[in-house]
Amino acid sequence: MRHPLTLTLTLTLTLTLALTSCHNDALSNVPNYPVRIDVDIQNEHPSFVPACPCQSLVFTEKRYEYEAIGYAGVVVWININGEYRAADLCCPRCLLRSKPVVVDGMLAQCPTCGESFDLTTYGFPTKGIADQPLKSYGVSYTGIVLHVRN
Repeated sequence: MRHPLTLTLTLTLTLTLALTSCHNDALSNVPNYPVRIDVDIQNEHPSFVPACPCQSLVFTEKRYEYEAIGYAGVVVWININGEYRAADLCCPRCLLRSKPVVVDGMLAQCPTCGESFDLTTYGFPTKGIADQPLKSYGVSYTGIVLHVRN
């Protein structure tokens, strides 16, 4: 028979890992498309650093042959905690690749349904029209280059 504390710790760890996963691919209605973007922060966007939160970059076209920009494009932002985040520009409610959300400051708004997504944190909907946040992508930073992948 297992000790109740061991069972509790195992369950807590499992739930924590499930709830803090980096990607919401399994939960998103947005189709899976490859994402591969590398941004040379030092040379291309020197002010796009965690010390300056609440900024965003939008990628709707490939800049290099090897790049992949997801289903409707990708927005990369620095949230209020100074963390890099990235998401697809497709509204998870409308799913229109041809009408991506429009980023204005720290809000991304769907031109079709009018839902707004809050980029100060994780891209959650603000009006309740959509029931999912923007589809997130993994972001890593080497100190020079920002890598966005799915």
